[in-house]
Amino acid sequence: MSVLPRAIPEEFTEELRSALASAGVTFDGSTKPGSAITHTVTHQGLTWELRYTLQMGGEPVWKLTGPGPDYEWGPAASTAEAVAAITAPVRDPEPVDQFPDASRTHLGVDVPQVIRARWRSEMAEGWRLGVRCAVGELPDTRPRS
Repeated sequence: MSVLPRAIPEEFTEELRSALASAGVTFDGSTKPGSAITHTVTHQGLTWELRYTLQMGGEPVWKLTGPGPDYEWGPAASTAEAVAAITAPVRDPEPVDQFPDASRTHLGVDVPQVIRARWRSEMAEGWRLGVRCAVGELPDTRPRS
């Protein structure tokens, strides 16, 4: 039967403090309000939670949880792994497409923003017709005998 820890041993907190300090992250050692086994660390505008736990065999590890769903490191992150995740470069979010229903290219030609904004209009239809003329992709509408 496992026993959950009720406090973080001081030497483990000290190990975390020194690892974070050597990586340039300030850490005061305080715990999250309402929890005696969870630290919070803020770095590069992101707040991380480090929950102290014991692995099978009694090895102390951290359950690392950061902002968003991409930043959860199961129940077994070592101090070095936790510090590496906290100090990793922040990824820029993907730009949001302002016109998701409009194509970015038409027959290999980049579509200007003004056309993408009015993709279902007569102006856009005329632009697409002009591109079809330029690349030789007009439908064959001549009369057949």
